[in-house]
Amino acid sequence: MNRLLKISLMAATLVASSMADEQFGGVGITIYQIPQGVHVVQVIPGTPAAETNLQAGDNIIAVDGVSLKGLDIEESKDMLRGQVNKPVEITFVNSGDTLKTTLRRTQITVKDFESKQVESWYGDKKEFDAQELETFASANGGNKQLVAVLKHGSLVEGDVSVSAADVNGIYVDKVDEFAPKAKKNSANKSGSAKFKGLSRNAIAFTLTSAGKASVTIMDADGAVLTTVVAESAQPGFNSVPWNGDKVPSGRYTVSIEHNGTVSGANTVLK
Repeated sequence: MNRLLKISLMAATLVASSMADEQFGGVGITIYQIPQGVHVVQVIPGTPAAETNLQAGDNIIAVDGVSLKGLDIEESKDMLRGQVNKPVEITFVNSGDTLKTTLRRTQITVKDFESKQVESWYGDKKEFDAQELETFASANGGNKQLVAVLKHGSLVEGDVSVSAADVNGIYVDKVDEFAPKAKKNSANKSGSAKFKGLSRNAIAFTLTSAGKASVTIMDADGAVLTTVVAESAQPGFNSVPWNGDKVPSGRYTVSIEHNGTVSGANTVLK
């Protein structure tokens, strides 16, 4: 990893080793700041980000529709972090295509392990392989789910041997209980569906091709209010009815699944 880059180790979910045992709502990526947003260094296994098509090398340019352009790393971290289990929409660039994906933050714990701690567990050894470090991290993580071990912000995996200094155990809560589970968004640059509007009696969207469209409305806490299915939606403008008469005014997330792709947008119901 280039030390000249201003890196935030586990910036969206994890932090540098001087801040041990920190807990926060995150998505599971390591990033550093670039002019147009943040660059994804790694996607951490077992985290919400790993359930999407977000990949190392992608550039995140907006969070919940708000651009990250010109922000510093701390401001970008604050945008990516947030309330546990709350949906967050990430706009990112992959191989020139601009994509969106909606996922839920989970509680992440970063636990630092000093060299002397690990060595006291394994004796006088100076080098440890990935399995040994994971065993140690699991034993020191309580009832949380260990998903990764890192050294200086990089994943320790396979048969790699490392010294124990600056090793982090990365844990998440309820790793298998994202509900609904974060969906992969394979939409291309133009997208196959685009949300157009939400009223109390209709949901409007456009499609690039014909096919079944499933529209889900979620509240700010991620609870599903309703899912409406248009079995034979047509290219162009579509509108499907729903009953929102008793739904409180406020901010909601609308996701549209169509022909294997998922598009999401935040909106306000008045």
